[in-house]
Amino acid sequence: MDVYLSGKRVKVSDSDLLGEGGEARVYRLGGAALKLFHPPTDALGKRLLDQKLLKLANFPKGLPAAVMSPTELATDKSGRVIGYQMPLVAGAEDFGRLAQRKWRLGVLPNAGLTSVFQELHSLVEQLHLANVVVGDFNDGNVLFGPSPRPSPPSGGRGRQVFLIDADSMQFGGYPCPVGHERFLDPKLYGVDLSSAPRFDDGTDWYAFSVLLFQSLLSVHPFGGTHPKLATLLRRAEARHSLMKSDVVVPRLAVPPKVLPDDLLHWFLAVFEKDARQTFPASLLQLSWTQCTCGVEHARAVCPECRALGPLVTRQVLRSNGRCTARTAFETNGRVLHAAMQGGLRYLAEENGTLRREDGTIIPTTLSGSHLRFGIAGAVTWIADGEGHVEKWQGDRLVERAQTGLRQLWPVLATSTTATYRQEQAWLIEQQSGARVGQVLEGQTWLWTGERLGLGFYRAGGLTVAFLTRIGKSGLKQLDGITWKGRIIDADAVFDAKHALLTVVCDDGGKDVVHRWLIDDSGTVLARCTGGVAGHGAVLAGRVVLATDGGLVAMKNDSGVLIEAMQFPDTQPFVSAGDELLPNADGSLFVVGARDITQLTLT
Repeated sequence: MDVYLSGKRVKVSDSDLLGEGGEARVYRLGGAALKLFHPPTDALGKRLLDQKLLKLANFPKGLPAAVMSPTELATDKSGRVIGYQMPLVAGAEDFGRLAQRKWRLGVLPNAGLTSVFQELHSLVEQLHLANVVVGDFNDGNVLFGPSPRPSPPSGGRGRQVFLIDADSMQFGGYPCPVGHERFLDPKLYGVDLSSAPRFDDGTDWYAFSVLLFQSLLSVHPFGGTHPKLATLLRRAEARHSLMKSDVVVPRLAVPPKVLPDDLLHWFLAVFEKDARQTFPASLLQLSWTQCTCGVEHARAVCPECRALGPLVTRQVLRSNGRCTARTAFETNGRVLHAAMQGGLRYLAEENGTLRREDGTIIPTTLSGSHLRFGIAGAVTWIADGEGHVEKWQGDRLVERAQTGLRQLWPVLATSTTATYRQEQAWLIEQQSGARVGQVLEGQTWLWTGERLGLGFYRAGGLTVAFLTRIGKSGLKQLDGITWKGRIIDADAVFDAKHALLTVVCDDGGKDVVHRWLIDDSGTVLARCTGGVAGHGAVLAGRVVLATDGGLVAMKNDSGVLIEAMQFPDTQPFVSAGDELLPNADGSLFVVGARDITQLTLT
């Protein structure tokens, strides 16, 4: 496609792609970003695009610099507007990361988190004063990154907040035509958002409250599980929040009782009584305390010690019905990586020290919020957000290398049989030095097991997925793996002859889960779209998922993955954010943010 800015032709390629969603692709163009809209495919798409272009022509001036406003319209050769240029936010993460407890532990403390929301609060107030409503206010449209201002030792204002997708904002009678269902005010469910301005200041503050709640507690305010209200949307419609006593809080979540009463009362008013006033900035003045029992809270007295007494410790062995749970490892820090390789192996961080399961300390100097870890027997692999790779044999640094990045994440996949990294457009097997196959720079996702590996890259609406097979050269391209929308997350797990690929996308304002079960010849045996979120495991071709309601077994029904059996007795010990590692004796290790638990069903 020919793209022109100020009458001059510019070039972008798939390797410049920063992100791709349902309506557009965003490319890096020097020190700026270029958003190009997809051509409409039907009458509705044409109407929405025409509406978008009219908004761009009348976009308000003088908005805060943290709003990534259009700076110049992009046209095709004929002069038709096809997108726009805007400032580039380098090194930033979307707010979805803040709700991922495994990622946030050790990266952004609660004090830093609340300062980020103070920044966001100020930004929203400024927009409302300019008669602009965010509208599609979700955790993919808000970014946070390093601030140019000095960061105090207290973990205060070291981050800056940015709003992207400014062209969807509501202003001057122009509607915001979309809204993500997890952040949309329930009063707008079923409403045609494109027909007229439907959002207001109150809907923005509702979304702000959702963002804050899920970032503080690692769970949506209508998350958890309920025996009658089966989905998040049904609970939102009924105003039946996680704070109700009959909603089961996911294991990975932080209990709401760590928050002060005034903030809890605010959340209750918003989520259960439809309060839509401006969020009180005073509620963000939280004072956090790390109790000796390990709980961090913002109350005068630790809620755990007050309820249980300071000498209560967690049982190593617990039972619930047919399920027995044994705590295999627990830390006040965080579990960084775990693998089953002739037994349970793991890497954990506590007080800044990285330690393997045998007690070996890994004295790496690599740091940052985009570290990737791998385990290969006694070997530990570490890569950082600049592509530096280290190989540690015990506590000795024995090798350094470089790898490519996907956005800010290093491309690295390890097992005892192979270690893959990316060198420009080539996938390299590090142990042999062999070039395995060509991939796309800046866009490649990659994982490996002991006998199979899997990866994909996506550009221009085209997805290329492939298998790597240990001991065989080349990449086996996979057919039939495609989806729509912006990738939120992806994961792949393996047994000796199968791979399970899971991709979660934001498709038209809905989180959609896609799964494919693939054999070692590259044949897609079964697939499903929709269903529950959660990490999975594959055992001799059988699929097990970790969900907030416990373990769920899936089966192949004529090429479709369907739910076969639930294991509700496992619910107290499993959540959707946990990883599953199958053990040779039939048990499963559940890898959480701060612990690893072995589950056995009788």
